[in-house]
Amino acid sequence: TASVNNIVALYRDAGYEDVKVEPRVVDHEPKVDINFEITEGARTVVQTWQLEGNEHIPLKKITHDQEFRLYPGSPFSTRRLADDRNRIAAEYLDRGYLNVDVKSTVTRQADPHKVDVLFAVTEHQQVRISKVLLMGQRHTRRALIETAASVSSEAAMSESTLLQGESQLYDTGIFDWSSVGPRRPINIQTEEEALVKVHEAKRNTLTYGFGIEIARRGGNVPTGTVAVPGLPTIGLGNAKIAPSESTFTSPRGTIEYTRRNIRGLGETGAISLLGARLDQRALLTYTDPHFRRSAWGSLFSLSAERSSENPLFTARLGDASLQFERPIDHNKTTTLQIRYDFNKTVLTNLLVPQLVLSRDTNVRLSTLSSTIIHDTRDRPLDAHRGVYGTLDLRITPTGLGSSANFARLLGQYAYYRPIRHIVWANSARLGLAAPFAGSFVPTSQLFFSGGGTTLRGFSINAAGPQRIVPFCTNPNTPSTCTNITVPVGGQQLVILNSELRFPLAVIENLGGVVFYDGGNVYSHVNFRQFVNDYSNTVGIGLRYNTPVGPVRIDVGRNLNPVPGLKRTQFFITLGQAF
Repeated sequence: TASVNNIVALYRDAGYEDVKVEPRVVDHEPKVDINFEITEGARTVVQTWQLEGNEHIPLKKITHDQEFRLYPGSPFSTRRLADDRNRIAAEYLDRGYLNVDVKSTVTRQADPHKVDVLFAVTEHQQVRISKVLLMGQRHTRRALIETAASVSSEAAMSESTLLQGESQLYDTGIFDWSSVGPRRPINIQTEEEALVKVHEAKRNTLTYGFGIEIARRGGNVPTGTVAVPGLPTIGLGNAKIAPSESTFTSPRGTIEYTRRNIRGLGETGAISLLGARLDQRALLTYTDPHFRRSAWGSLFSLSAERSSENPLFTARLGDASLQFERPIDHNKTTTLQIRYDFNKTVLTNLLVPQLVLSRDTNVRLSTLSSTIIHDTRDRPLDAHRGVYGTLDLRITPTGLGSSANFARLLGQYAYYRPIRHIVWANSARLGLAAPFAGSFVPTSQLFFSGGGTTLRGFSINAAGPQRIVPFCTNPNTPSTCTNITVPVGGQQLVILNSELRFPLAVIENLGGVVFYDGGNVYSHVNFRQFVNDYSNTVGIGLRYNTPVGPVRIDVGRNLNPVPGLKRTQFFITLGQAF
């Protein structure tokens, strides 16, 4: 019955008002055969379309972004008629005609399958905002509320502006709820006060926790990988190291204090501390949603950490950054970020010194960067349509305190298109890094690739240049040494991904994928090297949708295998590849 109703609704929306659908069921126990017999009938079409009574808004203003659903020669349906009526009413409400009345009339000709459509508009008066009144604020300054609500005196009382103001007030994070609307019901008045009501959220939050930590020092070394700050994950193969089995006992505590709506301007400050024997960390952040009452938001952060959790090294990390961000288009799908960042990484007590190049044990980066982000995806975790593009440019000169002179550019463009029940997803990434003034590019700023989100014909970070490092169980005994492969990184990155994502009828929420990955990491920016070392990977995969994103299983086959690496790679993770 539900299938019959769906088919009937589909045909009627296409203009077939007299459609009839008869289901025929033959029972073969335990299975059945179902046949839907469809009698379409004649199609009803629009002969004339007319709008009258629109004295203040011409028709071309109403159709400025898209055409109406009904027009001479188009199929007629009640849903299309309602869509057009709602669109006309919305245009008037958006211009302050809050009492507008739109009536639709359908007249049938001698041929009942030809209709004349008339929309009659009674505009009534346009309402403007005489004054903006605020209610409920205790600490918040009037200027912040007016900026976030985006309503001003003498402007038309636009319904969409009022709703958008409510949303923007809530998005500041300092109000439990908000409301923006006319103070009194609209009858015959041409001016009315706009009332902005808010309720401020709790301003202070203190979170803390204390306990005892018993940790087997070694991080993830026993599992076969090690992550050095600023460098890619390094696979250790079968190599093991005795100190990874050391056990440490110490108190551990965390405390975080957050202060919201500082100075009544929506600014938020937070400080968090972590203390333990093997790890000490401090983080300070300060955000301003309207820097100096402008459209720019700002974020300042300062952090410091000392960690000896990994037996291979002791890390001291420091970072200070200031970022400004604002949308640069009307729909707020394109965002511009400008950022300054100072970062320092110091590695000491290296048990295997060859893992890290000497120039990477003490690195200072003082970087000016700018990023443009464009995002129109319907669902970021599992997009079915839209585009996602980023372009990031960074300049790191020694004149600002860096230990090297270099520039870095990274861009990505992803495109998603539904084709019936299939989603065609594509992504292209290009990265370029180059030193200047006779300097070098630190390893942490080079490009790495390989793995479940880049090139699935390689293991994690196995694409591009590699070097061999002796890893010794006992550094004093050469016979205990094993050679491991360490990624070097490259100054050029090219990644092309294409997937066809389709549902599988085996079980609900299960889907399949066929994919192609191409590209590589290159030691230098060089076209000949790009052509010679370009790799191709094809593969298949499964996707199972969950509330937090799809669980993904991919199998990639490298058509240009690298000696020492398996041609076939397996990946199991959460989320789409791109």
